[in-house]
Amino acid sequence: MSERLLSGLLALYPAQFRREFGAECARLLRDRFRDECGAMARMRLCADVLKDLVFGVPRLYAPRAFAEAAPEQAAASMFRVADEARLSLGALMCAVAFSMTAFGCMTCWFANARNARDAGFLRQAQTLAPVNKSHRSSMRLASFSMMQQPAPSPAARMPPVVRDATVAMVDAINTHTIVMFGENHANKQEYAWLCSLVRDPAFHARVDDIVVEFGNSLYQKSVDRWIAGADVPMAQVEKAWRNVVGAVGPVSPVYAEFYHAVRESNRMSGSHKVRLLLGDPYADWEKIKNAEDLGPYIAHRDDWYAQVVKDEVLAKGHRALLIMGAGHFRRANGQGIVEQQLRGMGADPYLVVFGTNVVGAYDDVDPRFDSWKTPAIVALAGNWVGDLPAIPVLTGGMGPASSLKMAAAADAMLYVGPRDTLTSVNVPASELENSDYGKEINRRLMIQMGRTMTFTLPPETPQFQRPAPQQAAAGNVHRFPQAQAPKSMNDRLPPRPPSQ
Repeated sequence: MSERLLSGLLALYPAQFRREFGAECARLLRDRFRDECGAMARMRLCADVLKDLVFGVPRLYAPRAFAEAAPEQAAASMFRVADEARLSLGALMCAVAFSMTAFGCMTCWFANARNARDAGFLRQAQTLAPVNKSHRSSMRLASFSMMQQPAPSPAARMPPVVRDATVAMVDAINTHTIVMFGENHANKQEYAWLCSLVRDPAFHARVDDIVVEFGNSLYQKSVDRWIAGADVPMAQVEKAWRNVVGAVGPVSPVYAEFYHAVRESNRMSGSHKVRLLLGDPYADWEKIKNAEDLGPYIAHRDDWYAQVVKDEVLAKGHRALLIMGAGHFRRANGQGIVEQQLRGMGADPYLVVFGTNVVGAYDDVDPRFDSWKTPAIVALAGNWVGDLPAIPVLTGGMGPASSLKMAAAADAMLYVGPRDTLTSVNVPASELENSDYGKEINRRLMIQMGRTMTFTLPPETPQFQRPAPQQAAAGNVHRFPQAQAPKSMNDRLPPRPPSQ
């Protein structure tokens, strides 16, 4: 875009406005001119500029236009204008004449260029610097003055406060009786930090309970004794994390390491013992023979988890860390089932979720994360991290962006490193092939998914592997019949048996 034309447009705005926001407005217009290709898109851009000149500029010259606005309007507005700026009649006439001239010139240019538009022009536009979807959307909709919906908002441009993850979590526990952590299953770096967290003396001294998704409530008695330091056969204790109904396939060793970290912390702490509460329903896999037997347990996992927290934490006035897959805790169109039920009992949970440095498609990595010292936790309200699209951040670019922002999905985010450094820990194939555990896993898979699996995964794999092209995936993946949801999903949980 002509720099002379751009300078002329900006010259029509008040001096105070140009000093504070001129560079940003110039960048915005350049970005829109670059990204909005084609005759119709350019016509829309021209219309936005003209509308802003005719309606936005006079408002910026109005005496105390924003200083005397209602508080909520002032909070929504990006700009403050000096009281001494006034719009003269000459300036107004100049603005109108300039706008109409620019509009006419650009319209003629669009008409002549429309037939010459081709795929090469579009490819050239696509090779320019990438812009994430939410930023593109805001550029299309925003005008210079941005009177109603600023894009980006002042909060979105604010830097986050990057804090040591353990210090931030201890502070959260001090100010909230319930802290919910939405984890990413089997992640090595995440669970290395979680194990260090439970060993931290300040955290251990403040927390009464840790409620985990990866623990079958049927074995609460055995785990209570073992976590407190008693000698319990490991074959009995490991049933707690191996026999959950929520896991499909072999359960990652990171969960066993976490159990051991809690036990070690209790052994070193003295009199105060942290209790590890098992939040998965009390299914006895020895008695589950088909999908109908399993259905009620699968259907009521969130309800049962919330019930454990209500009975064993809130009713006793305890402080607790809750750990469950991020999809169970993440807010979307409101709070999740667990948080709703806890708030119904008067709790005020603080939600932290696992996140990555991906802000769009798989390769859309945000370099602003590179300077962070990890592991770190950042609060999401009022900064650019909270303004990122939640799904790509939470899924490492595996899920498409939606209107859900990070600040709406959670209160804070844990960041343990760049997406491409994250790894998932798997059960070694040697412990599964031709073993009783491997045979049992395949029996459960047949019940849940209608298929078995071949145990070939190495001990560690990338947490978020690049999605394969659809055609290649279709040719390489054996398609098993889709399992039918059992009718028993509508049934209540059966009575709870005695804890083992």
